[in-house]
Amino acid sequence: MVAAETAAFLRRASITYLECCVSLMMTHLQREEVASILEQEADMLRKLD
Repeated sequence: MVAAETAAFLRRASITYLECCVSLMMTHLQREEVASILEQEADMLRKLD
């Protein structure tokens, strides 16, 4: 049960961190630039083995 709770906490923390990063990007870049960068990152993630 401890492992499951730890995993859930880390998942929530990771999502919160990602949201903060996207928010920061949105303050300095245009929406389309952010979307393009995130799409490229998603493609790289999908290609990881």
